[in-house]
Amino acid sequence: MPPPYPSFGIIGAGFSGSLLAVHLLRRLPCRIHLIERRPAFGQGLAYSTSDPGHLLNVRTSRMSAFEDDPDHFRRWLSRCDPEDGDPKAFVPRAVYGQYLQGILKEQLRRKRGYLSLNLIPDEAVGLTFGPSSASIALAGGRSLNVDAVVLAVGNFPPEASGALAGLRTSARYVADSWNRPRLDAIPPSESILVIGTGLSMIDCVLCLSRRGHQGPVLALSRHGLLPLRHADVGEPLPWTEDIAPPVRLSHLLRQVRRRAAESDWHALLDGMRPYLQQWWGCMSSEERRRFLRHLRPWWGVHRHRLAPQVDDWLAGMRDEGRLSIAAGQIVAAEERADGIEVVYRPRGGEQTRSVTVGTVINCSGPATDVARVSQPLLKTLLNDGLVRPDELRLGFDVAEDLRLLAADGRPNQRLFALGPVTRGRFWEVTAVPDIRRQAEELAAHLAACGFGAAGGATAVPPIFTSIASTAS
Repeated sequence: MPPPYPSFGIIGAGFSGSLLAVHLLRRLPCRIHLIERRPAFGQGLAYSTSDPGHLLNVRTSRMSAFEDDPDHFRRWLSRCDPEDGDPKAFVPRAVYGQYLQGILKEQLRRKRGYLSLNLIPDEAVGLTFGPSSASIALAGGRSLNVDAVVLAVGNFPPEASGALAGLRTSARYVADSWNRPRLDAIPPSESILVIGTGLSMIDCVLCLSRRGHQGPVLALSRHGLLPLRHADVGEPLPWTEDIAPPVRLSHLLRQVRRRAAESDWHALLDGMRPYLQQWWGCMSSEERRRFLRHLRPWWGVHRHRLAPQVDDWLAGMRDEGRLSIAAGQIVAAEERADGIEVVYRPRGGEQTRSVTVGTVINCSGPATDVARVSQPLLKTLLNDGLVRPDELRLGFDVAEDLRLLAADGRPNQRLFALGPVTRGRFWEVTAVPDIRRQAEELAAHLAACGFGAAGGATAVPPIFTSIASTAS
C-alpha cells in the first residue's frame, strides 16, 4: 500500500501560487492541484501583458524567483538570448511571465510517482472542511479532496465606489484597465479621465499611446503623486539604526529623514527593505492606521518606482500636453449625451471643477477590502464565517504562519493565504522579493505540518524567521 503522501490545493496560479507549488514539490513528495480561472498558468495578471512597453519596475538582478539563487533570472535571460542578461536592465514584464511559465513547465516535466503537479483550468467556488481533509468545489462541477488549501488569489480589481458607483453600467466607463479589448475600442481622439496616478495609470496610458491614441488624458488622484524614478546606479544602504519595539511612526520617520539628509534616498529605502515587515509587526494598530492615513501615498511613490525609460516617456507625454495630472477628490460623476461629466474638488481648494470626457478608466489601484470583492469563492467563505477581513481592511486576517482566521478568530488548520491578501499582517508583501520569501517559508511550514499522515495535521512552531509578531 502506498504511503499517505499529502495533497494540496492552491487557488491561483500567478507568481504566488506557482512559486509555492514549486517549493512544495522541491521539499516533499506530494500531489498539488494548481487551480487557475484565467487561461494562462504561471504568469498572473501583472506578467500576462503582451505589451513590450510594460517593463518590470525592478532590475533584472533583483528579480530571481528564488532567494537562494539570486542570479537565476539573469542566467535564464542569457540562455534565451546571449545579448540579454544585463543585471541592471528593466526587461519587459511579458519576458518575466515567460520565465515564470518556464519554471512551472520544468516542474511538470519532473513529476513522477507521488510527486505530481496538476494544472486545473477552472474556478474554485466553494470550500468545505472535515476532520481530516478539505474539499474544493469547482465551477465546472468537479470536487477535489486535499489535505490543505492555500488562497493565492493575488490583487483584486479596483472598485467603483462613492461618486463612481453610478458609472458601473455605463459603456463609457472602463472598470478594469487590464481589459485590453475595452481599451482598443476607445476612439484615438477621445478625451479620457483616468482615476489614479500610480503604476496602473502609467501602464494604461502607455498601452493607449502605443495603440495610437492621440486624445487628451487627465489623470486624477487625491494627492496627484506620480511614482518616482529609479536611480541609475547604486546599492542598498545598510540600515544600522536600532528600532526597538514597539515601533512608533514618529521615531521611525525622524530616523529616516535624518539618514536621507546624509545619503541617497533610493539606497536608503532599499536598505530598509529587509526590516519593513518586522517594523510593521511591531507597530500598534493605531500606529498602522496613522501610517495609512498620513504617509501611505508618499510611501508608495518612493517605494514602487519607475524604470528610467518609462519615466522619460512619461515626461515626454506631459511636455507634449497629451497627459495632465491633477490632485483632487471626485464629488460627482454622471453620464450625459456628450460624455461623462466628472466634478472634483482640487486638493486644498473650496471650489469644484468640472470636466466632460468621452471615457473614464479606473486605475485607482487594487481593492483591498475582501468584504466588498465580488468573487464567488470569497463571498462564500465570508458568509460561511470561514474567513474574516483584517482590522485594517487590507486583506484577510491571518495568523503568523499564514493560517486564515475564521469569523470567531480561530485559525483554520487546513486553510492558508499567500501574497497580497496578507498585507494587513505583513504590509510589504506585493513585490517579487517579498512574495518569493513568503512562498518558500510557507512551503517549509506546510511540509512540517504532517499533512497526509493518517489524515492528520501536526501543529508545529512558526518558522517565519523574517516576520516579527511582537505586536498586533
